[in-house]
Amino acid sequence: MQHAPDQLGQIDPIHVLAERLSKLRIPTIRCDAGGGLLPSEQHLDALQPAAVTQWIRSGFCLRLLQGALLQWEDSDPAPVELFPGCWAIAIEQTHRRRRIGYLVGFAFEPKAIGDESFLAGCQSAELDAIITAEQFETIAVHDARGIGRFAQLIQWASEDLLSMRGADDALGSFSAQLTEAYEEIALLYKLGHAMNAITQPQKFVQMMIEELQVTLPYRWSAVGFIERGLDAVALAGRLDISGDSPEPHDSMRERFARLLAVIPTEGPTMIKPGGRWSDIFDMVDSVLLVHPFQVGGKLAGAIVAADKFGEDTEVSSADMKLLDAACEHLSILLENAGLYENQHAMFIGTLRALVESIDAKDPYTSGHSERVAHLARQLAVAAGHSEEIAERVWICGLVHDVGKIGVPEAVLCKPGRLTDDEFDLIRAHPEIGHRILKDIPQMADVLPGVLSHHERWDGKGYPNNIASDELPLFARLIGLADSFDAMSSTRTYRSAMPREKVLAEIRRCAGSQFDPVLAPIFADLDLTEYDEMVKKHAAAEALAHELLPDDKPEQDQSNEKAA
Repeated sequence: MQHAPDQLGQIDPIHVLAERLSKLRIPTIRCDAGGGLLPSEQHLDALQPAAVTQWIRSGFCLRLLQGALLQWEDSDPAPVELFPGCWAIAIEQTHRRRRIGYLVGFAFEPKAIGDESFLAGCQSAELDAIITAEQFETIAVHDARGIGRFAQLIQWASEDLLSMRGADDALGSFSAQLTEAYEEIALLYKLGHAMNAITQPQKFVQMMIEELQVTLPYRWSAVGFIERGLDAVALAGRLDISGDSPEPHDSMRERFARLLAVIPTEGPTMIKPGGRWSDIFDMVDSVLLVHPFQVGGKLAGAIVAADKFGEDTEVSSADMKLLDAACEHLSILLENAGLYENQHAMFIGTLRALVESIDAKDPYTSGHSERVAHLARQLAVAAGHSEEIAERVWICGLVHDVGKIGVPEAVLCKPGRLTDDEFDLIRAHPEIGHRILKDIPQMADVLPGVLSHHERWDGKGYPNNIASDELPLFARLIGLADSFDAMSSTRTYRSAMPREKVLAEIRRCAGSQFDPVLAPIFADLDLTEYDEMVKKHAAAEALAHELLPDDKPEQDQSNEKAA
């Protein structure tokens, strides 16, 4: 038999006891401390004959029970004989040590059926006495000599059930706390483990708010950053929302900006409907929990959680502690991400200065390395590589010709035909570039691209004649971009080749000079941004021409083949 659950979904000990008493042929009713009969419960009534239920719930029986209740009021309940052969056995129901009612069991001896009071109960319940007596015969089996001991056993069973219920409640509460603590620890572990993602703080922020939403019982949560003054530029003005966002993202960003302009910079703030600042998020039904975070002692943003749901809708200390821990992680991430962005900007600035020093040796190729870097990155993305790989390819493109620093300017800019020795000097620039960069730890992954960007798919390139799949990925990407820009650029000795002819040459050389997979992908790239770069660099080149002599002899085209 399945026991009836209470409102919390747990088994009610009183129901269990009533079911067990019914099996011992003791029908039961429930009443409050004043003797008021509680509503009939079908699953309990079904445990005993219908006539028995009607009889013990009759007005006559309840009047008899009033006398017993008076005896139980001032002392521990003991069995009371209501009339000869009919005993009332009470089990107290308490809440926080206060008596709130009774479960009353009725034990009948066989002699009770022939008593006048039994017949009066039948009349009160409008029952046929003969038929009712027949049904009572199945339960009128008790002996007065054992009633006291029987009542004591029932009391002990009740106490044991209530004790077990208390233990179950404590265990359930502990289990819930343990589960909550585990989820919080797991979240903090994930956040701590992801703290090294300073190159992509956006992903950390998105992961963090999604994990918070899963862990905390709030309808929606969000993290937003100030628009100006944040060293981690990638996060400036950003807003990430998880859960059931009440409004479109742009509207929420505007509300968040207003919130960041007024909230205290330290400690959590609870915004309730009708309270201070509630007009900013007037769609919140219950409470908005706001936790600001700082960098360098200045407000950097805030995490909010709105509309708590569940059994307990009050903001708890556990909620606040978890958000506080998340804010601490965010502050550290922002500080580290800001330092990284500053260092990265300095690193890229140094690379650009290096590239410009190369361009300064030959102003007619101004912007070449920047354009090659752009094309190679675009090709990497189009070929399905990650943004991280594409970024490194871009850096490789910037420095792919750094070795030309080691080529004498007289050779690099010679207007006439090059000698074989001069060709060898120019062909050495990939190896020179590799030697220049090899001791810089941050450049380790781009070195293969620098060294091998003049290798060919068919193995006829230089400096090492490597071929096909042995060619490093970066070298294949840079080689395509390098060749395209060379063919597309105007030189003193020739005009730029038409775009259609250049792309046709790229397709024709797929599988010989170029990677057969990458070449057709390159030919389908959108070159709009590249063309804008060409215009910008052409303006710089025109200025350089004004500063150079106009009487340079025509340069031999064979120079470009080596470079």
